[in-house]
Amino acid sequence: MSPKRRAVLLLGAGAVGFGGIWYRELTTCEELACFEFEYHGADDVASFLDIEHTGGTERLRAGDVFVTNVSVDYEAGENDTVAWAELDDDLGPDDAINGETLRIPIRFPDLVTVRWRRDGDEEVVGAWVYDDDER
Repeated sequence: MSPKRRAVLLLGAGAVGFGGIWYRELTTCEELACFEFEYHGADDVASFLDIEHTGGTERLRAGDVFVTNVSVDYEAGENDTVAWAELDDDLGPDDAINGETLRIPIRFPDLVTVRWRRDGDEEVVGAWVYDDDER
């Protein structure tokens, strides 16, 4: 292989490697847990909120993660805090929520939080705040 071709290949491989490192730095979650939220509004039934666990530094068990303001009875206007494991039929309480997406019914709450309970303490690890432009 000619030296010129070898140099081009090495530069190309280096660019791809540095591009991968740059992309990883932009997408890496440095928090305990990171979540993305997507709102789906409805008029006469409960609206839905998709919650996706996108990463983090801790392994979160589905039985230790709770979601607030879940609509448990739309007609009666009842909301409750429910464990991720109870909302996801595919996960048990000891399973990790890594990369999982959850769709919950909500009835016009201004705030939905994702809470993590460990050793008797509770910590908010994610939150979605209602935006007037969404309704």
